[in-house]
Amino acid sequence: MVRWSRAVGEADWIRERLATHPRGVSTSVVPGGFPAYVRLLHPAADDGRTRQAPVRWTQVAAWSGMPLRPDAEFHSVALPPGRPPEPAPWSLQGPRLGSLSADDAGQLVAHLSGATSTPERCWFCLWAGYGWESPARLVATTGDGAGAVRTAPAGDDPVPAEVRRGPLVRLPGREYLLYEGPITEALAFLDHWQQTPNLWWPDDRAWCVASEIDLAWTYVGGRTALIERLGADPRLETLRAWPGQPLWQVEPWVRRWVEGGVEELLSAGDCVIDTACGTLRAVLVDEGRGPDPRWLRVSRTGGDGSWGESRSRLRAGADLREQLGPCLTMAVLSLVDG
Repeated sequence: MVRWSRAVGEADWIRERLATHPRGVSTSVVPGGFPAYVRLLHPAADDGRTRQAPVRWTQVAAWSGMPLRPDAEFHSVALPPGRPPEPAPWSLQGPRLGSLSADDAGQLVAHLSGATSTPERCWFCLWAGYGWESPARLVATTGDGAGAVRTAPAGDDPVPAEVRRGPLVRLPGREYLLYEGPITEALAFLDHWQQTPNLWWPDDRAWCVASEIDLAWTYVGGRTALIERLGADPRLETLRAWPGQPLWQVEPWVRRWVEGGVEELLSAGDCVIDTACGTLRAVLVDEGRGPDPRWLRVSRTGGDGSWGESRSRLRAGADLREQLGPCLTMAVLSLVDG
C-alpha cells in the first residue's frame, strides 16, 4: 500500500537547486550540486504491454550508422539523413517518455539502495497530470492485430481523491503527488500502470532520479562512484551527462528538411517530407474566414505502415513562417518519437 504524504516541503531543496533556462537544461530537471550525472536511455518498443523486445539506442545506431554522441536524442540515431539498407529494428513506437522500463528500474534500484544511508526512507514525486482516474486507457496490441489500438478498463484510480486535491509538490512548470517509503516503492506503479516516479530521492539526499514527462531518458545525479557504476553496468544503457546540458536539440539534417518543407508550404500550400522512417504530407487549410490559413494538417505514414493525422491551429496575423517551423519539426520527430 502506497503511503501518500502531505509533507510537500521535503521537495523544497529540489526547487532551490533547479536551474532556470528558457530552453531547458539538465539541471532544470534534476537538481544541480551533485558531483556527477548520467542519462539512462529508455529503450524503444517497450510500453510494458506489447510483446516486442526492447530495442536499445545502440542497436538503432548500428542500423542507421549514426554515432551515439553524449548529447544524442533518439532521433539523432533513429532518423538518419540517408536511408539504411535494412528495415528499422524497432516498430510501433519510440522510447517511452517520462518513465523507466521495469527492467531498468529494478536494476537502478539495486544500484541506488547501496548508495544511501536511508534506503528505507525515500521520497517519490509522481506527476499530478496522469489521468488514471479516466474510465479507460488505450492499449496497443500486437500479434494478429499488430499496431492496432483498443481500449481496456483502467480500473480504480490508485490515487485517492483527497491526495489529488493536495497539497502538491510545486516545481517550475510541474505539480506532483508525493509519497514515501523504502526504495523499492519506486516500482509501486509499474505492474498495472507502467509508470515509475518522475522524481525520487533518499532522505539523506545522496542522489536524485528525474524522469521528466517529455524526455526519453532519465537523469541520475549522485556521487562520482555511483555514476561510474551505473555507466559501467552493461544491463543499463547510459550516456554521460553534465550540469547545464541542453535538454533539446534538432539535428542539422532535420532542420534542413523542415526549412525546405516550410518554403514549399509558403509557395504551394503543401509539402512532402520523405524519411527513412516514414513520410509526412503537410497541407495548409484555409476555412475561408480570413486572409490567413487556419490550420496545418499533417498526415503521417510510418515505416511500419502505421498511419496518423494531426492538426495544428495557426494564429491569425502572426508570422506564418515562424509558426510552421516548430509545427513541422514536431511532426517530423513524431515519426520516431511517437
